Amino acid sequence: MRDKKGQVALEFLVYAGVFLLIAVSAYALTYFNQRSEVAVRESQMFREFGYKFQYAAIVAYRGGPGFTYDLYFDRNIDGKPFQLVYMTAPTETGRVSSVKTVWNGTSSEYAYLYTIPLADYERGGGDCFAPGTGGVGIDVEKANGHILLSNEATDDGRAVIKVHCGG
Repeated sequence: MRDKKGQVALEFLVYAGVFLLIAVSAYALTYFNQRSEVAVRESQMFREFGYKFQYAAIVAYRGGPGFTYDLYFDRNIDGKPFQLVYMTAPTETGRVSSVKTVWNGTSSEYAYLYTIPLADYERGGGDCFAPGTGGVGIDVEKANGHILLSNEATDDGRAVIKVHCGG
C-alpha cells in the first residue's frame, strides 16, 4: 500500500510538470508571435496614415494656382508624435518631390517616403516649422493637427506649393 502512495505522488508530479511545460511553451509562442504581429499592424497603420499627406499635395497641385487644400490630422499616433517633411531634392535624372513621415512605434521606427507632384515646397505662414529637416519640416504638436497647402504659381510658370500652419 505504501508503494502505491509514492507512485501516485510521482505520477502527479510528472503530469503537473508536463502540463506546466506545455503551458509555458504556449505562452512563450503566443507572446513572441503577438509582438511580431503588432509590428506588422503598426507598419500598415502608419503607412496608410501617411497617404493623406501625399493626397493633400496632389490635390493642391492639381487644383492650380490659387487653390488651397485644408488638411486636418491627428497630432500623434498612440500617444507618440510623428515627423512630417515636404521636400524637393535633386536626383541623377533631375528633381523629385516627396513627403516623408517618421514615427517611433512600439517596437521600431517607421519611415515612409511618398512621391508627390514636382513643385517647390516652401514655408508659408505660421510658427509650426521644425528647423533642420532638409525641407519644409512641420512640428505636428505646434501645427495642432492642421496645415494648409496653397498653390501659388510664379510669373515664370513654376509651381510653388506653400505649406501654412493652420493653428
